[in-house]
Amino acid sequence: MESLTAQLETAFDSKPANEIRNVCLIAHVDHGKTTFADSLVTTNSIISTRLAGKLRYMDSRPDEQERGITMKASGVSLLYGPLLVNLIDSPGHVDFSSEVSSALLLSDIALLLVDVVEGVCSQTHSLMRQAIQNGQSIILVLNKMDRLKIDLKMEPAEAYQHIVRLLEAVNSSLSQFVSYLALEEDTWDDLEALEQKVHFDPQRGNVLFASAIYGYAFGVDEFADIWAPKLKLDKVELAKHLFGDFWIGGGKIQTDAAHRGKKTLFEQLVLEPLWSLHDCALIQGDLDKMITLAGKLGLTVKTKRLPDAFNELMRTWLPLPSACFRACARGTSALNAFKDPHRIDALSAPAHPLHNAIRDCQASGPTIAFAAKFIRQENQSYTILRVLSGKISKGDELFVSTRKMRATGDEALQTTIEEVYFLRGREMVRTKTAVAGTICAVRASNLVQNVTLSSIAVDEGLRIGFEMGEPLVRVSITSKELEQINELKEALRTLVLLDPSLRVLEQENGELAMITAGEMHLQKCLKDLEDMGFIGLEVSEPIVPFQETVIPDPTLTATEIASQVAECRLRDEALYLKIRVAPLSAELLAMLERSVETLRKIRKGASDEAALLTFKNKLISTACETLPAMRGTWWHKKSQEEITSLFERIWCFGPEKARSNIMFNNIPGYENRTLWNRDEFLRPLDNSICTGWELFCGAGPLANEPMRGVAVIIEEWRIDESDSAAVGQLVTAVKQSCKASAQKNSLRLVAAMYKCVVTTTSSALGKVHMVLSQRRAKTLSEDINEATGLFEVNAVLPVVESFDFCEQLRTKTSGMASGQLEFSHWQTVEEDPYWVPTTQDEIEEFGVKGDSINHAKLYMDTIRRRKGLPTDDLIVVSAEKQRNLKKNK
Repeated sequence: MESLTAQLETAFDSKPANEIRNVCLIAHVDHGKTTFADSLVTTNSIISTRLAGKLRYMDSRPDEQERGITMKASGVSLLYGPLLVNLIDSPGHVDFSSEVSSALLLSDIALLLVDVVEGVCSQTHSLMRQAIQNGQSIILVLNKMDRLKIDLKMEPAEAYQHIVRLLEAVNSSLSQFVSYLALEEDTWDDLEALEQKVHFDPQRGNVLFASAIYGYAFGVDEFADIWAPKLKLDKVELAKHLFGDFWIGGGKIQTDAAHRGKKTLFEQLVLEPLWSLHDCALIQGDLDKMITLAGKLGLTVKTKRLPDAFNELMRTWLPLPSACFRACARGTSALNAFKDPHRIDALSAPAHPLHNAIRDCQASGPTIAFAAKFIRQENQSYTILRVLSGKISKGDELFVSTRKMRATGDEALQTTIEEVYFLRGREMVRTKTAVAGTICAVRASNLVQNVTLSSIAVDEGLRIGFEMGEPLVRVSITSKELEQINELKEALRTLVLLDPSLRVLEQENGELAMITAGEMHLQKCLKDLEDMGFIGLEVSEPIVPFQETVIPDPTLTATEIASQVAECRLRDEALYLKIRVAPLSAELLAMLERSVETLRKIRKGASDEAALLTFKNKLISTACETLPAMRGTWWHKKSQEEITSLFERIWCFGPEKARSNIMFNNIPGYENRTLWNRDEFLRPLDNSICTGWELFCGAGPLANEPMRGVAVIIEEWRIDESDSAAVGQLVTAVKQSCKASAQKNSLRLVAAMYKCVVTTTSSALGKVHMVLSQRRAKTLSEDINEATGLFEVNAVLPVVESFDFCEQLRTKTSGMASGQLEFSHWQTVEEDPYWVPTTQDEIEEFGVKGDSINHAKLYMDTIRRRKGLPTDDLIVVSAEKQRNLKKNK
């Protein structure tokens, strides 16, 4: 008999695309993906059925095994009948969302696992949205069915109602995402068809019921096969009515079971026999009774130890791989994956030279593939490819292109495929060829993430990639051995290729900065460096970014607001500046943050006229609606004509890291080149004004952190251009004048915030709130899951307060609570960092020095100390000369 490796080599060489399924497993953390994957891997005898769920075969990293969570996506190629299934297991933890995005990018079918008891969790929502946006065919797997009987002690009727409610919740979430997608892409006409396509219904075969730990799974088809001959009913007809408000009477399927007080077919034919087996094996521990029930099902059990006997029975009666692969066989094949207009258009325009070949997915077509991710094993780097057309073989020379880099002309980049592999979880197995529709690994030079490989030269690569969350946690990293610095830089460069969530910067002082998605992600990256041989690295305390802003102060009078202007006179007024700083409205700020790509194009001068005009009109409209209502600011009661005139004369927007700021030209009679009139002549020294303004935006007055939501109005400036010293001081003068005006406003820090979801028992609820309050979190909602009795607490938590939060939560609650953190938004810290008690009531409450903790000042001083900026800390001089009150004799 031909070995499995030889069969897979043959499949990769010649399997038609309609017999290939590319499947990824996605789920909230701890909903059972890796255990589920273990059961699927047993089909090819890669691991024993006894080890499924214990070995965690797809978790190849030691720290994944230790923590019991998946940290990176890993794949395995399996054969099931005529099908070649490329299975990708992805992480559930929010810190590793880039790995999930890579898995979705490679696959066509998403197996969405949901814990049937816990239901839809925070990460489940995010995963469903990503899968819909990617155009995946989704199969819902309600995992841990055994918990309904063992943990919750539900009767079949209760369990059925619980499952119905859970399906309604999942479909409700899906409907919201589909509506949002239709609104975003303006495809309301297709809304009903798209909703119908993704709707979960067991009768359609896109819902499975499973218990990965016991190795069983089933859809309605499996029980229709069992019961149709016994009930003398048509198998297809029974499958259509097995889940729903149907019952059987007089040998016929009847409707309206709930109204008539009858048991539904699902309760009677599915849950009751299933519950009987769980009851006798896992609750009563009666092996003889279980063997008797197995005999009635026509099954024999060889094992005499009860837990193993139950596992053997369930894996034989309702094998998980059979149900799963049967559902996948009905899903999208590699041949049809890109025939979906939504998916193919997201990858390339119809006029693209590779468009038709990708849509057809033929082995005889031109070779086309994209690089989705990098992995590293045994000191070798591999690129994971999805082959879209043709074949990839060892020795092939292919053109490399991206959306910004052409594969044509004299400088076209080419690569040679050195080796081709298929995936086997923890190892790579060499093969000669990978045919269209497959997922493979290759070793080749000149490859980076999100590039297109093709046998024909093209002007533009495919639109590959995904939106990344904002990396927030930053550390400085260096080696104790100076001669290792260059090696460390090379290792970090490799790590960036392997992990797209990671950013590495070389700072002006020569330090290397590593920016990660969160605390767990940081620990993973440090472990990766340790595995590369970098032991004992010096890593700083985590640094969290802040921003600075100015806010309205409704207590100010018109005279005080007018005096917020800053004037600068240098060299007997050879240089004179008059600058005002004012806050922007929340609506304007939100619009600027949504328009990142537009602002980037405006800075490069690459925006087209129509898009620029649309953005300008929307900006002016929003400003006219919101700015005059801002009490306590310079904008208050300004007329629409004044605001429109000012926004017609926008000088520039902020730099890349502080783009949500605007500089205006409000100088009477000074007509310089505005953003909206790029053809006008650029006046001398205008660039110096912009440079000074950008320096202010990048380093605010509180702690040299970027500014956010600030308007700078240049009211007057003049300069004697013959005075070279004055000209040279213009940039610094603008920067310092902006800071001086900002300091006349109410300055605040802006903190990055996590969305925090805590799941806990009722007994630990008080301790959860105690931990949240200690971390300055704000609780938004608190709901109870009626099925589990567990509370779900939603809160927002400052990122700066989040370190060791999950560990403290587990410690304080004795493991009865768990938390999930995900970046949410930026929020202004309400406290004034410079506040001191002034009124009599404040002095009585807080003391003369304001002894209560001012968190904003703590944050500001921490940042200033780190940057070497002065603080008002008292320093003890000559500490060694201090004495006690009593003199020593």
